[in-house]
Amino acid sequence: MEDIKDKLIPNIHFANDDEEEFNEEIGNTRKPTIPSIRQRNSQIHALENLDQIEEEEKLNEFRSVLKAGGPKKGVTFGDGVRKRGAMASRIPELSSSNSEDFERFGDSFMVLEFSEGTATETIQWVIDKIRGRKVDGGAELMVRKEPLTKETQTLILHISATQMKFLEIADDMGFMKRTKTGIIRNFNVACLDDFFYDEHMTLEDILTPADRQIIIKHALENIRASEREQHIPGTKTQLYHGQSIIQAAQRVEIITNFYSLHDKPKLRKLRHVWIKPTKEQPIDEIRDYFGESVGMYFSFLGFYTYALIVPTVLGLLQMLLSEETETVPFFCVFYVVWIKVFLELWKRKSSAHAYRWGTITMTNLDEPRVGYYGKLGRDPVTGKVTPQYPKWKTYVQMYCVTAPIILFCISIAGFVTIFQFYVESYLAEVFGIDSYIMYVPSIVNAIYIAISTIAYDRLATYLTDKENHRTQSQYERHRVNKLIVLEFVNNFLCLFYIAFILQDMKMLKTQLMMQLIVLQFVQNVLENLLPYLKKKVALISNKLFVKSNYERLQQAYEEYDQMGILSLDDDDLRIVRHKKESVMEEYNTYDDYLELYIQFGYVVLFSSVAPMTAFWAILNNVIEIRLDAYKLCSFFKRPFARRTKNIGAWQLAFETLAIISIMTNCGILYLSPQMRELANNVSSEAYAISFLVIEHVLLGLTWFIYKAIPDTPLWVRVALAKADYESRQALKRENAQRSRNLLFRRFRSVYDSHSMLT
Repeated sequence: MEDIKDKLIPNIHFANDDEEEFNEEIGNTRKPTIPSIRQRNSQIHALENLDQIEEEEKLNEFRSVLKAGGPKKGVTFGDGVRKRGAMASRIPELSSSNSEDFERFGDSFMVLEFSEGTATETIQWVIDKIRGRKVDGGAELMVRKEPLTKETQTLILHISATQMKFLEIADDMGFMKRTKTGIIRNFNVACLDDFFYDEHMTLEDILTPADRQIIIKHALENIRASEREQHIPGTKTQLYHGQSIIQAAQRVEIITNFYSLHDKPKLRKLRHVWIKPTKEQPIDEIRDYFGESVGMYFSFLGFYTYALIVPTVLGLLQMLLSEETETVPFFCVFYVVWIKVFLELWKRKSSAHAYRWGTITMTNLDEPRVGYYGKLGRDPVTGKVTPQYPKWKTYVQMYCVTAPIILFCISIAGFVTIFQFYVESYLAEVFGIDSYIMYVPSIVNAIYIAISTIAYDRLATYLTDKENHRTQSQYERHRVNKLIVLEFVNNFLCLFYIAFILQDMKMLKTQLMMQLIVLQFVQNVLENLLPYLKKKVALISNKLFVKSNYERLQQAYEEYDQMGILSLDDDDLRIVRHKKESVMEEYNTYDDYLELYIQFGYVVLFSSVAPMTAFWAILNNVIEIRLDAYKLCSFFKRPFARRTKNIGAWQLAFETLAIISIMTNCGILYLSPQMRELANNVSSEAYAISFLVIEHVLLGLTWFIYKAIPDTPLWVRVALAKADYESRQALKRENAQRSRNLLFRRFRSVYDSHSMLT
């Protein structure tokens, strides 16, 4: 570290503690050994040679087969892959004990399934775009089709890429990777050896499985229509210049299934460690396989669960040492402080993750999302023809359609709340207030809340789709805002009514605990049982009711063979995996974040009168972490990896609950009998004003905590400063070299001309 400080950042001085923290976080770097460097160089050289002769090998094979009168019966172009696999086996670094076909093609990072009625002309055009050269608008990816069998319904493609193509696109996308010095900086193929920070690393270790999935998806979605391509061949679907062809094909359902296949060996290894309750979550491994978005969620879930230990311990002390609401004033103040400290510390942890994962400097691209639609028109900035949707139509949909529907849902929640108390009062008159039947309305209401949560999730998605927001970030923000409003009212309106209208703290405690426990139980059952049942039912229905299109597809497959589209082996395990995974549900973190948001509300809004709330929450979360891990690895498709540097709009949602909790806890403190007894000699006006002052003091305290705890740890700021310094120094050296070359050429030419004249 001393030579780094002296050479790279002489004007910045680090304290010893800061340097130790920096070293601890980024890890000690070791210089690669000579054999490892030779191994990497031989890998790069071998890959370059293979890429140069691969296309020639393909063409020679196809020509020889076509001259012989077409492919012989029982022989597919997959045999050609084995021939090239034999060539690859001469390179030790690229060969393995597996079949050459699988090794050469690599993992299937994406699967495309076309609709049954898609014209052959359309499919051929899409495949040409996927395989085509970059200069011709193609993606230069590798394509394999599943072989034709009696069970085949339609054409299914598996997409992968060569090692060099992965590295090339990673360079273009601006991935940030760790270097030998421990600094995270933009990946550059020209400086490839700088990114081997460990002596045991190989080329395959530079990019994670999630990185490769992102690269393939990016390459496919970046296949753009040229000016001459105004429609998809074989269809009436119009295209505009620069439109994503794959997204357009998805929108009109030419491509009906577009997902990433699981890597079973890596998934089993991850699941084996992840689901064990005694093991700490392997957050970095989760991120490597599922991507930053999923990794960030599970890190937040674990961090939140650890943070719940503090209110759980104090809640137990309150139960053991005091009577009911005697410690309400203390807990009101404590929860305000705990909430803000927890959220600020999470910002620091997410910043650390974002730096180590290379996403801390990323920005959202202002590109249209997949579902965006509108009339084609010329963009006033770029001049390109793109979909144009009037902004006023979005506002009309938001304020004239979405807002009334949400208000209607709020009124339904209010009606259910009032009806619950009406039923409870009736049952109290008939059976008595101490009867166990009095718990029935609360249980029924909790079940209703759990089920309506699913309905509101779908409603928020539908309304946001109708609003037709242009970018994905806008879409996600508006969808989360709807969920926050709907779920806040649906879950907490009843508690607000009990706390501030009925002012019955004993009933509030009972209702809160009932809703929390029942809601968590129902949600865990639904989110784990339903995906399993749907998967089983879909597999059985496919076997019983789906008819084969073998005869209709025979001619089409012959044309695909003539195009040189290679097939997977008949016994390739990926074919079986596709049949199982294609019917699985898609996973996203929305539902899981929403579940945590609701639970967080129960913990912070009213738990000063129910101190055991945090205990039930932490118990649920310990089980939830392992159940979510199991369901994600067993019952869901592999989610598309998304690069993110924080938890997005949910951070604001949790901070909003923190502000509301100040009001609710101050309100509970205002209504507590202990405070009223202490204020016997104080007028009601002065009593109310005193709590307004307390509320504003607590708001000021949250602001002070916000300013006192930086969002980014010191070692991250130091590392970013070092990376910025290195970049500026490199740019300075490059400019200096360019200036020297320019001056040399100019003055040498002047000197030469003078020499000729003399």
